[in-house]
Amino acid sequence: MPMWGAYWGSPWAGFGWIFPLIGLLFMVVMVFLCMRMMGGMMRGGSMAEHGSHSAGNVEDLRREVQELREEIRKLRGQSSGG
Repeated sequence: MPMWGAYWGSPWAGFGWIFPLIGLLFMVVMVFLCMRMMGGMMRGGSMAEHGSHSAGNVEDLRREVQELREEIRKLRGQSSGG
């Protein structure tokens, strides 16, 4: 009995070479995706959001934070005065 356990020749004789090629391609794609995701984390963003925030969005968020702070002050004033 041959070394490879079958009488059809070595695993590279037919289409056996394609499986390592597919595996190598899969690994290259995974490394590329991991590098893109880590690059997005370094910039503080995500893969879904590549553009920067517009000035309008930032102003909306600041205004909302200010409103929430005022509401917290009102609630604290009601609980301590009550």
